[in-house]
Amino acid sequence: MKKSSMTLLTTALLSLSSFVGADASPKIEITTIDGANDNRVYVGPEFMWSHFNGGLKSKSIDFSLTQNVYYGGLRFGYEYLRPNAFYANTDAVVALGSTKNNIRAEKDELKMDKDPAAHIKETFKGHRGHLWTNIEQKLGYTFASSLVPSNTISWYVAPGFHFEHIKGSKAQWWYAATGLKTLQQFTEHFHVGCDLKVMYAFDGHDQGALIHPTTLGKKEFWGYEVGVPFEWSLGESHAFDIQLKPYLLKLNLDSPETILGARVELGYNF
Repeated sequence: MKKSSMTLLTTALLSLSSFVGADASPKIEITTIDGANDNRVYVGPEFMWSHFNGGLKSKSIDFSLTQNVYYGGLRFGYEYLRPNAFYANTDAVVALGSTKNNIRAEKDELKMDKDPAAHIKETFKGHRGHLWTNIEQKLGYTFASSLVPSNTISWYVAPGFHFEHIKGSKAQWWYAATGLKTLQQFTEHFHVGCDLKVMYAFDGHDQGALIHPTTLGKKEFWGYEVGVPFEWSLGESHAFDIQLKPYLLKLNLDSPETILGARVELGYNF
């Protein structure tokens, strides 16, 4: 009898301990959280170096020109990016540029200028130095890769307008572009991508005594751009991000002008 009672008591204690142990053990639940912020607005500084080394024309003579122009400006825009959905990006940049010699001359003139505000205004109009503006509207579709869950690839077409003003000589043209935009997540807060763009310029116009180094007097020409964006998202909500994007830009394949640039964007995602 005693043996049976001890057996029942032991069994009860083991069952109780198993129940308590099972209840105290952590529960593992797998949940899917959609933290994607599809809309992004961004703004940031842009820096470019334009190198030209080749032949150029004026209205009367042909001559050889070697020129390095340094640009600084501001880029801003809006982007909608969602896997397996419509893609859109509105982008604009305004930049002022000058050569080293012109920068030194501008500093000396500003020191002696009685009206610095008017001097700066002339610079923004492009009468002094170089003025560069570009507006682009991208429309496309974003594909998601099933092999790499956090990878997206966007295909787009982009109409745009480009304007340059070099000390009285103006050039402007419309262009159509097509390209790819990829973005790969490596860690929770770090992404690396690749942007490729092929451009076809048309309706180009040169005004002034000098044929523009980009157009070379042509109304139609091809170009391309290759960029590698590095992106860091900030905070648990990933609402803010910082993106560094170095790039190579060739506005006209026939022109000996090559542009290297970099932009730093501060983005807000919502």
